Amino acid sequence: MTDQTTSSSFWRRFMSFQDWRLSASIFLGVVFFVGLTILIVHLSTWGAEAFHEAKHLRRIPCAIVDAQVRARTNDDGETQYRPEIKIHFAIGNATYDLWTYDRSTLTDDLGFDYDEETARKLADEFAPGEIYPCWIYDDEFGKAFLVNKSTIGGWIFLLIPISLILFSGSWLFALLYERSWSKEARASKKTFSTLYPTAPPFRGEKGVALAKRLRSDLKTSFAFGASVLGTCAWNLASWTTFVYVCAVAETSVDKWSAAIFGIVFCGVGLLFICLLWGQYRIGREAGRVAIEIATSPIIPGRKIRCCLFLGGRIEAKRLDVSVRCVEIARYVQGTNSISHQHEVYARSLLTKYGLDVPAKSEERERFELFLPLGVVPSFEAEHNEIVWKMVVNMEFADGSTLERDFGLVVQPFLGEKYSGR
Repeated sequence: MTDQTTSSSFWRRFMSFQDWRLSASIFLGVVFFVGLTILIVHLSTWGAEAFHEAKHLRRIPCAIVDAQVRARTNDDGETQYRPEIKIHFAIGNATYDLWTYDRSTLTDDLGFDYDEETARKLADEFAPGEIYPCWIYDDEFGKAFLVNKSTIGGWIFLLIPISLILFSGSWLFALLYERSWSKEARASKKTFSTLYPTAPPFRGEKGVALAKRLRSDLKTSFAFGASVLGTCAWNLASWTTFVYVCAVAETSVDKWSAAIFGIVFCGVGLLFICLLWGQYRIGREAGRVAIEIATSPIIPGRKIRCCLFLGGRIEAKRLDVSVRCVEIARYVQGTNSISHQHEVYARSLLTKYGLDVPAKSEERERFELFLPLGVVPSFEAEHNEIVWKMVVNMEFADGSTLERDFGLVVQPFLGEKYSGR
């Protein structure tokens, strides 16, 4: 009795594809924490300076007085150089003369990033006596610089932590919603006693008593959400880079390069948007796809009555429902962790052609699930895992498809008794 109870408790605790997994939650939590940490550090360093400059930096004319190259030898004995330009500018009745170049040369220990030839070439670009624009801080008039380098790289870098936060945060919410608040989650916790009692006969019997509603596999939504995030990141990065390249283009070669870049990368981004819109349109029109079964967990050797529910506006060329068993093997080879999936069992349960479901209505298709004795039950071990699922696949006239996975838990058959009963 103790062994039977322990076995039943184990299988009832088994979590299939669509259920909340601690490992997935930990992974997403770590990704969210890493993204948030990078964002805070980047904004507190580069971001604080960028916001300060955006608020206090203004442009005024200045006159070039002289140019020079300064040298500094570091602890390794390597000599490095930086250009310095002496400028003269006036603010009100006060005049200022100082050596500067870019932001880094405002201090004595930064900006030594060039070899002598490069530093000399940069210094020679400014002719004494000519007027150039320079930038000053309105809260510190004694500081000014000539070269205002673009900060577009810093803003583009923000895409990394923001993408990590959006990716992990959205899917942490999706996991929580899928498990606790969705219609499928609430329905899966209920027991249905003679659902649809006036339903037409099924296998010659009146009505069908369905006890459990399965929830759709979250990885379907995960794949679509990841595609949306990837498309947004691709378009934002490609269009930002395209605008920046166009802004700095000076020669005809630069302009042609910008045009080719825009056609290739921005065009691919638009193609991604079109593909995503097609997937969204199919998913929206198909609406709700759910499966209810007469008992759960599944025990081999017994015929289980099932019902497929389809809602929305569906015109499918072919509908196919199948049951599949996937074995996932994990092993370590050297320093690499390798995971291999192999389908060990598959059987078609329902096939229908020419499916036509009107808008705001529901289609019910009845079928039976039978797993022969001897099939491998669901289990999860350190190095391998057996996963059972029902797969609903719809093929449309334009060649597009819609697939939904529903996880099953299969218990072992123990002689004439069934575990868990």
